[in-house]
Amino acid sequence: MQCPVCKASIEQGPQCRRCRADLSLLFRLEDQRRRALAEALRSAAHGQWSRALAIAEGADALRTDADSRRLLMAIRLLRRDYAGAWRGFLSRAGSG
Repeated sequence: MQCPVCKASIEQGPQCRRCRADLSLLFRLEDQRRRALAEALRSAAHGQWSRALAIAEGADALRTDADSRRLLMAIRLLRRDYAGAWRGFLSRAGSG
C-alpha cells in the first residue's frame, strides 16, 4: 500500500511511518477487499458463479490488481462468458 499523503510504501499500519498520517480506514478497506476475494473463491468452489462474480467485481472495484483480475477472468471462463474473459485479458494486457 502507498500512503496517499506522502507516497511512502506502507507495510504496517495504522500510521504512515514517514508522515504519521492515519491510514486505519485504508487498512480496513484492504482487509474488507481481502475477505471479499476469499468469499468469491469459496462461492466459485461451490459453483455459485453469479455470486462469485458479483463479489469479485466488488473487490476489484475497491482495488484492481493481478489477483482480482485473474479471479474475474477465471470465473467468467467457468460461466462460459468467453467474451467477458477475453475483454478482461485485453484490458489487463493493455494496462501492463
